Amino acid sequence: MFGRRNRSVTGDTRDLERRVAALEEAVQDNRALNVRVAELTDVVTELLLPVAARDEERLAELLEKYRGDFS
Repeated sequence: MFGRRNRSVTGDTRDLERRVAALEEAVQDNRALNVRVAELTDVVTELLLPVAARDEERLAELLEKYRGDFS
């Protein structure tokens, strides 16, 4: 009876380790996505500013970085 329970616990532990690994990978993917959203928000914010208030140099840097990430 106890031997059977130990095998089940071991199997459950392996399953739990796999699930935790999958969740950690999902967290990393989510963090990368959040960084991309923040970068895109910076670009959109610069584009929405009136022309007189824009930092054209910063805008050019942001757009270059954003475009470079997709090429």
